[in-house]
Amino acid sequence: MPVSAARKARTRAEIFEHAARLFRLRGYAGTNIDDIMLAAGLTRGAFYAHFRSKGDLFAEVILAGHGLLAAVRASDAETALALYLDKAALAANAQACTLASLPGDVARAPMAARLAYANILYALIGELARGRRGRRLDADATTVAILAVGALALARACGDTRLRDWLLRCARRAALPLLKPRASPSRKRSRSRRKAAGARPARRAARSRAGRASP
Repeated sequence: MPVSAARKARTRAEIFEHAARLFRLRGYAGTNIDDIMLAAGLTRGAFYAHFRSKGDLFAEVILAGHGLLAAVRASDAETALALYLDKAALAANAQACTLASLPGDVARAPMAARLAYANILYALIGELARGRRGRRLDADATTVAILAVGALALARACGDTRLRDWLLRCARRAALPLLKPRASPSRKRSRSRRKAAGARPARRAARSRAGRASP
């Protein structure tokens, strides 16, 4: 009896969820296809009916597991960032965000995963820069992404609770002011330009008088 499309989709989703959990717990190199399929209650052969390789599956996990990006899209950036760097939610945030939980593994993974990571990082910077004028890679938004993701990754790896909390607090303190809208600076003319502009009427008046005085 052929497998229905709905059942196939459910099976694929189950494999994906188990793979995502194992990748975050053990890393890319520490997780193999047998581990994933055993967790899903399936045989190794069933894996290739849904995914071409472990590398392709890992790239999909990177694209799907981006906790901070999803949070910024769902609310304002300040609220999302404060919750992301909350010490009480460290374990949950690290588990949900592949940007913070898997950078080392991505660096050693196939190119597909590294490109997926770059795409998510681009998207996060773009969302943090939403409503700000400037280039696509806004410098302040980029700095916020570095502070937030870097602090969560360091805090997750840190065995000292006091230092872990300090890392998150410092990152939050440094990042939040960068999200404030930039005021458009008023364009001030230089002193030399103002002086030159003031001298023009005098020069025009002098030429006018000279023209009237000439025969």
